[in-house]
Amino acid sequence: MRAPHSRRLVAFIALALAWATPAHAVDGSTAGALELYPTFGAIGVRLAYLGDDNLNATAHLEWRKTGTATWTRGVDLARITSRRWAGSVMWLTPGRSYDVRAVIVDPEGGATATGAAATRNDQPPVPSGRNWYVAVNGNDAQGGGAADPLATLQAAADRAHPGDQILVRPGLYHQTVTLSRDGTPQAPIHLVADGAGVVLDGSDPAYLQRSDWRNDGGGIFSVPFAGVSRLVCVDSLQRLFHVATLAALQANTNGLGQGWVIEGGRLWVRLENGSSPVGRQVHVARHDIGIRMEADDWRVRGFEVRYFGTLFPDFDYVSGGITLIGARRCVVQFCHVHTIGGRNVFLRSRAADNLIEHNLVRDPRLGGWPWNVVKGTPDQELTGISNRADRGNVVRYNTIRNTFNGVDARIQEVGTDENVAADADFHDNVIEQIGDDAVEIDEVSGINVRVLRNRAIGIFSGISLAPVEQGPTYTLYNTFSNFTRNAFKPAGTSVGHVWACHNTCYGTVSGKAAVHPSGFFSNMHFRNNIMVSTGNATVSDDAGESQTGNDFDGDLLRVVSFSTLFRWKNVNYSSLAALRSATGFELGGIAADPAFVAPGAGDFRLQPTSPAIDAGIRLHGINDFYAGSAPDLGAYESGLPLAVAETAPGRPQIGRIYPNPMRGAATIDFVLMRGAPVRVEIVDLSGRVVRRLADAFHGPGAHRITWDGRDGAGGRVASGLYFARLAAGSSTATARIVKLD
Repeated sequence: MRAPHSRRLVAFIALALAWATPAHAVDGSTAGALELYPTFGAIGVRLAYLGDDNLNATAHLEWRKTGTATWTRGVDLARITSRRWAGSVMWLTPGRSYDVRAVIVDPEGGATATGAAATRNDQPPVPSGRNWYVAVNGNDAQGGGAADPLATLQAAADRAHPGDQILVRPGLYHQTVTLSRDGTPQAPIHLVADGAGVVLDGSDPAYLQRSDWRNDGGGIFSVPFAGVSRLVCVDSLQRLFHVATLAALQANTNGLGQGWVIEGGRLWVRLENGSSPVGRQVHVARHDIGIRMEADDWRVRGFEVRYFGTLFPDFDYVSGGITLIGARRCVVQFCHVHTIGGRNVFLRSRAADNLIEHNLVRDPRLGGWPWNVVKGTPDQELTGISNRADRGNVVRYNTIRNTFNGVDARIQEVGTDENVAADADFHDNVIEQIGDDAVEIDEVSGINVRVLRNRAIGIFSGISLAPVEQGPTYTLYNTFSNFTRNAFKPAGTSVGHVWACHNTCYGTVSGKAAVHPSGFFSNMHFRNNIMVSTGNATVSDDAGESQTGNDFDGDLLRVVSFSTLFRWKNVNYSSLAALRSATGFELGGIAADPAFVAPGAGDFRLQPTSPAIDAGIRLHGINDFYAGSAPDLGAYESGLPLAVAETAPGRPQIGRIYPNPMRGAATIDFVLMRGAPVRVEIVDLSGRVVRRLADAFHGPGAHRITWDGRDGAGGRVASGLYFARLAAGSSTATARIVKLD
């Protein structure tokens, strides 16, 4: 039995109310219900209030670890609908309890409301039930043990119970699976790739290496086809563009010189070089969704998922590689999802409190096709990881490459539910070679949406805010580089409060501004950013689309090969002095070269002589952690370690090591963004290599290796602290392992 919607982790707190006697009851503020909604590193806050009819109150957050005495000042709260304040406590530790206090400051009488909530624990329960095995040579009539495995993932999923683990052995599976039995928070069900090379393939084997393709002239070939599909890909790399008609394919209306269409009972294809598909690997999707997650408390790890997508999109449905439909508290990690006729990873229909992490999501063609060709075509205008679900979903440590859009938070079904994609975190993702928006926060309330420390490279637009209806949305410490349109795209009559702080925007394409709206927008606050544009102003409101409540301060502005520094309401300002005098913007701003370490190589750290060091405005709850006398500008704080997404794109990552501490053997999960020669070693505190576990080429995606606690000579090592060291090409990653006797 599925739990009701009320199982969302929402803390409606018994209030501790304290307020002065208001001089005028209608104007003084009274605190109402305080709602706290935690993720792993943040707590979203909504506070109802009465009074303040003259709208002269302000409000802010304070927080502390439960059991400690000192309160830390947090962010200023933003007004949202229905007489409420909203904001986030950020940069918290997973699995900790915190006290949160919302403070309303009102000249006619203020108020406070206090509650407590615990951040989610990111150390999940280990499997506690039985193991089920699946293998390509298995049989669903067998018992499902190690010696008599099942043949299909579906048979195993139907038999598994809370705490069980399904181990899928390496091989090619032309299958799909629906997960419909709930686990529990204490005993999730685990669906695990039992080694590298576990592939779920949604294509029809009947179209691989066919010899009966008919040559119809003009580089077009066809075979009989009955059914529907949204995806045709040749030889794994040549995704074909789905055109509307055979006539469009013949006329090359998309200008790509390739494509496909189903018409008149035949599948028609045109390859990029006009060559014949005879004997080629033609992948035609016959299954719609690879892993369909309809149940709570599942953990999916380590699969390659490819060539899915058959049904055409509408408001209620769309294809996907891995799709979470109403699922809660699920985890998808270390998967390689690519070449999908839909969204690669898709959260929808009230899915809440899920975690999508350490995945490689990519496409062979979408990000490289011209924007005007792809835009508006539903089978190509696709997103790598899409959050169109409920509250509390977290998307972190993923690499999204060459899709049309990178990640999004948007309304899916018709309606205006303010909780769609709210209280969500998108952080530490690498998003590169994107055809449109690296991040989309579009057509949602945007209440407590946090976009933090992502790195977007080679993109059309960095982040689309089109529109944010309520906010506050936080876009903090992100890097947007090599954009061909803009880094920030406000649009859609956005009125919700957006805090854009400590972002680094580096534009090398001539004529493209860091901030360039595509529609009306209000209430966007830019602080402590570095914005570099070439051949255009850093901010270009050339059509006068700015409305009310927008402001800029403390930013470093730099233009290359252009005289206008800032364009606002279609008025050009060539100096900070002129901008300040006319608008009041950038009173604490700087116009200078930021002195990056190596921007051409993607290294946007600051040189020791950079004017951006210690130049930032103090922003409570946003830049609480800095190394010098004041925060640095931009995404990189000198003297502090880099976050995951701030390291070089494509860096290998070590994921979960379990059990850890270990007594017998430990399993080490790691993910590669690109194929590379790989060496995995165990080293001790002195740096001495204790054991080499792998030394061979590995392809992109998730991998797993086991250390049995022995050294290279076969002897058991002593208890103590060791390190797993992963080298892939020229990049390395390390993680600690504690060995117990």
